[in-house]
Amino acid sequence: MRPLQKLTFDAFRDMLATTFAAIADQRDPRRITWELPAVLMSAFALLFSQHPSLLEYQRRMQQRTGRSNLERVFAVEEIPSDTQMREILDGVPPEPLRRVLPQTFEQMRGVGWTARFVTEVGGEKYYPTVLEGSEYFHSTQIHCPSCLHQRQAHGETHYSHVVVAATVTRAGSHAILPLDAEEVHKTEGQQKQDCELTAAKGLVTRLRAEHRQLSLCIVGDDLYAHEPFIEELRARRLGFVRVAKPTSHRALFKQLEDREQRGECGGRGTWAEGAGRHRRSFEYRSAADVPLTQAGTVRVNFVEVWERRPDGTVGYHNSWVPDFVVTPETVASIVGIGRSRWKIENEQFNVHKNHGYEVAHNYGHGQQTLSLVFYLLNLLAFVAHKLLEFGDRLYQQCRAGESRRGLWTLFRSAFYLLEFDNWEALLHYHLRETATGP
Repeated sequence: MRPLQKLTFDAFRDMLATTFAAIADQRDPRRITWELPAVLMSAFALLFSQHPSLLEYQRRMQQRTGRSNLERVFAVEEIPSDTQMREILDGVPPEPLRRVLPQTFEQMRGVGWTARFVTEVGGEKYYPTVLEGSEYFHSTQIHCPSCLHQRQAHGETHYSHVVVAATVTRAGSHAILPLDAEEVHKTEGQQKQDCELTAAKGLVTRLRAEHRQLSLCIVGDDLYAHEPFIEELRARRLGFVRVAKPTSHRALFKQLEDREQRGECGGRGTWAEGAGRHRRSFEYRSAADVPLTQAGTVRVNFVEVWERRPDGTVGYHNSWVPDFVVTPETVASIVGIGRSRWKIENEQFNVHKNHGYEVAHNYGHGQQTLSLVFYLLNLLAFVAHKLLEFGDRLYQQCRAGESRRGLWTLFRSAFYLLEFDNWEALLHYHLRETATGP
């Protein structure tokens, strides 16, 4: 079965090519040797294949055979060197690259691929969307004017780049899908937390503008569980489940204690999931219409949960302020949404940094936009792999019984040594080789 034509590897590559071709090249036309779209596609191919030496290997193949797989599979005829690529890409505007993310999500939603992420609460369907900050560059030596910087007590300055990512998740599933990302800009006089919140506010504003009718539920830690941000979410018609802990929300927990003493706290209850040795037991307490702070400007609902081991000890404990009424019928779904926050740490940030994508590797930092351009191209490579996982039957057959890292190691070896007319030919080759064996 062939994948849907709008969401094949070739279709995604062509969409990127169209995006790259529309980006204005600010260089002197008389001094251009490598066209900007080809350089951008070379950088994407490097990150898609997950190997920093891709361009050098492909130049060797081009010298040996007259054509490279980079030309056949990615339509790149002239291959820049790594140094040339970095010089040309420094200054490219990141926004056209970012816009591919919502465009791809809407294409996937249009064919029903995003239904796997939907969670129902009280009869309504939502896409749980985790907001979380992630540092993708850090150095004490390399820096640019856009770097965040923090001077240590001993005088050393640490430089970094941070994004706030918006990623669609689902409780009980390892599947995730990046929806958007916003860079944390350096703002003189602000602390890191304030900068991250500023980026998050801009991000949720854009999420609603680009997905006007999408039922999103914004999930995140207690950094975002404060009055101005919750007011922003409500103004944008965005649901939320935000972590709220006693250490960060003392006034809220004091209100809960006072209510309990007066016998006015909301519901308490239990539920269970699974069967046999997989059975899990939960206890919860909830409250409605509680002031988030002592000022009482914003009022929220509240739920706290304890997961019990078979011996009665607590295996998990957390608390949230959800934009949903907590009832015996909705509590499990609300808690599931809240707990899905960890998916972005495990399935995106950890994979992106340590499992082939090496997003923290210094592909190039530059003095303008290079660092963010490489981050976004890496994120687009991650999304391209998700497209293959969700809808490319040939890729799914290749992936069966093989770790993702192991599979891509085999792909890279074949891509370097053998000639393929297109992406599909590489997949067919792998399936033939694994079927025949050594």
